[in-house]
Amino acid sequence: MSLALTSKPYVSSLLRDMDDASLSSFLEALDIYDDERDNINDGTSLDAVDPLWEQVKLEALAALEEEPQAGPQLYSLILSQPDLLSSLCTIIANEIETELMPATSIKSLFLEQLTRADHRSVSLDVMAAAMRSPSVGNALNAVLHDRGVHALVCYRVGHRLWLAERKGLAYYMQSTVSSKYSSDIHPACRLGAGIYLRSQGVVIGETAVVGDDTSIMQGVTLGGTGKEAGDRHPKVGCGVILHDSATVLGNIPVGDGAVVIAKSIVTKPVPPLARVSGVPAKIRSYRDGEELKEGALLPDENTHDMPKKDESMSDAEVHDIVSENGDGNDDLERKLSFGYMQQWGDVAE
Repeated sequence: MSLALTSKPYVSSLLRDMDDASLSSFLEALDIYDDERDNINDGTSLDAVDPLWEQVKLEALAALEEEPQAGPQLYSLILSQPDLLSSLCTIIANEIETELMPATSIKSLFLEQLTRADHRSVSLDVMAAAMRSPSVGNALNAVLHDRGVHALVCYRVGHRLWLAERKGLAYYMQSTVSSKYSSDIHPACRLGAGIYLRSQGVVIGETAVVGDDTSIMQGVTLGGTGKEAGDRHPKVGCGVILHDSATVLGNIPVGDGAVVIAKSIVTKPVPPLARVSGVPAKIRSYRDGEELKEGALLPDENTHDMPKKDESMSDAEVHDIVSENGDGNDDLERKLSFGYMQQWGDVAE
């Protein structure tokens, strides 16, 4: 599972500021643990409570108190929606509707095409925007306003259409994303989960692959050299950071955790954890352990003992570990991590 989900879950600042009684009530409402059975719910359906969506609604209620005039927008787009995916599909459908495709048709298409694995990926995309961008700030803003999140949802719909051989509609979705969100993402490319995308000017080619937890800043190009056909675009690993206007050309690998500095042009393979810059880009240094602990690639020292729910550990044992380990924010993150795993732990990568 993506490390952004299990080792460093999204925790709203509202939860951190709550008093103990209010926080306990919120966690009990999530029903992460079934006390009568004394184990963890199996979380095998979308009926499981989604901790991320519950925090988005909590943030919406707080925003409503500060700005009552935003009530109609918050109620129609957030508070009246059944889940995160429905909310995002409603928002995006109203943004990209045309005379040929009204918002109701677009929303139906989105909900029809997006799978449960896509729902998980979209959730991680929202977390990535909220946790990696100070300008976004929280999950509510990511859902309502972040163009990168909206562009990624459209890409995921277009990708499902492409796989279903509905290429005309997939190209239409690509064109719509390009015109509305300034991102040209080919529907055939493969993007992982937990992508942070600054959508302005981003170009991602047909055979490109991008791993989980990657950050793509504005103006990034993952393109071909123009001298080859077939598989001709970059293969970007997990936890990679592509800074502003970075360009990676050709069917070359960019290793896990690598960093491409702004305005660099990469034409040769990049090793894992390398920091490259220049025209053409050269290796300048490697990321160290302390830096990685602060980033999305590796868990920090407070979460290295995060128990995994596997066949060798019973649900009751996991419950006991979570109850006995940590306190304060660490304990809150552990509990929400298991809430996320209940929702998404059985979803294939």
